[in-house]
Amino acid sequence: MVKFFKPQKKEVSAKHFALNIIDADISGRGVARDGNGVTWFVPGALPGEEVVVRAVSVKKNNIGEAELISVKKRSEQRISPKCQFSGCGGCSLQHISVELEKKFKADGVLRLMKKNLGIDPGVPCEVVSGAEFFYRRTSRLSVTGDRKEIHIGFREEKGKNLVEIDSCCVLHPELSELIPSIRKIINQISNFKLIGHVELVKADNIVAVLFRCINNLEASDLKTLFNFGNEHGVAVYIQTRHEKGKEDLEDWEELDLLNEDVLNGEKGLYYTIDGKKIYFVPGDFIQVNDEINKLMVARVMDYLDLNDKDRLLDLFCGLGNFTLPVASRCEHVYGIEGVWNMVKEAQLNAEYNDIHNAEFFVHDLTDDFEKTLWAKSVFNKVLLDPGRSGAEKVVGYLMKKKPDTVVYVSCNPLTMTRDIRVALANGYKIIKWSVFDMFPKTEHVETVVLLSRDKA
Repeated sequence: MVKFFKPQKKEVSAKHFALNIIDADISGRGVARDGNGVTWFVPGALPGEEVVVRAVSVKKNNIGEAELISVKKRSEQRISPKCQFSGCGGCSLQHISVELEKKFKADGVLRLMKKNLGIDPGVPCEVVSGAEFFYRRTSRLSVTGDRKEIHIGFREEKGKNLVEIDSCCVLHPELSELIPSIRKIINQISNFKLIGHVELVKADNIVAVLFRCINNLEASDLKTLFNFGNEHGVAVYIQTRHEKGKEDLEDWEELDLLNEDVLNGEKGLYYTIDGKKIYFVPGDFIQVNDEINKLMVARVMDYLDLNDKDRLLDLFCGLGNFTLPVASRCEHVYGIEGVWNMVKEAQLNAEYNDIHNAEFFVHDLTDDFEKTLWAKSVFNKVLLDPGRSGAEKVVGYLMKKKPDTVVYVSCNPLTMTRDIRVALANGYKIIKWSVFDMFPKTEHVETVVLLSRDKA
């Protein structure tokens, strides 16, 4: 009989105790070691601080998590949070300066590289950052309440309760300023409980608000939302799900734009990258930070160093965020994406931007794909931009194809180092790497790595 080992949590006391914080991990949690050999991770604590904590959990491998109770000796790097709403699960690093945040993230990725790859990359990392507040161009608000009062906001950290907000200091100002008006208009809906949540999007041409509903709204309610959109100059979308409790995209009806005239003749929402208009609809994945996305796309193109003889394979291409800008710099580019709607939109975006050397294919890149037409095509350079689960299956395929250059864009350094380890074992070397603070004030980080094959 096979037994699987899973570290068990030790029984811990609610008693408070003191720790000296000596370091911070990639998530910005303070790190301390006590006299019993336990390594503690303390969210909200900074290196150099003396803190009082309460143990939350301790595993048998002597790794513990503790809750910060108070700070006895304060770090000079600690700052007062700008956000007035405590408990929200969005921004865990409001208490540190942007310079320290960048250091935590770069040092954390470097430590993971050394640990998981067994080597020092040997080349310095450049950390790219932008505005630390008011940068986020998409967000989802939860809705709850009773007959007397409507509540909208974000879910609390590690919980399901709602933290009600009137504004958000990381949201684009045009989105943040809409929150009180959205609460007010939802209060006018005859049955507000039909609205599951609200999505906000700041496109280059207009702000959009998507109301996701669990059943059809009354005609009078649709008229109310139509008037709200025209009054505030925002595009109002409705999407209804009839299978309550399921989140599959197939259970949602098509998006319905209530007030198309606010688009002023445009095809829809769009953002601009390298002179290209990328059209999208609410719910599509787009990078939340427009400023950093532009810098990241420019860095990727620099790393790829394309010429008119290069043929590029862009895996996990989405709407064409990278595919369309690079198309003008190479002979041909293939974009592969697992979501059909996004592939269709990428194809349309190529047409709208008069791009004729980009082909798009839909395929789940966690499934077998080596016999597909695009997988048999000729290419000498590859761009990867997978989700948090990484690109394990793809990397195995690429090692057989042996492209000269691979640029890996990652939102999860753990799976990134797992995948890059395979490339290093097959003769590739890390040439350059950069860390992008795509999500300031949060623990998340974006990394771009240039790999080149040793042809010797």
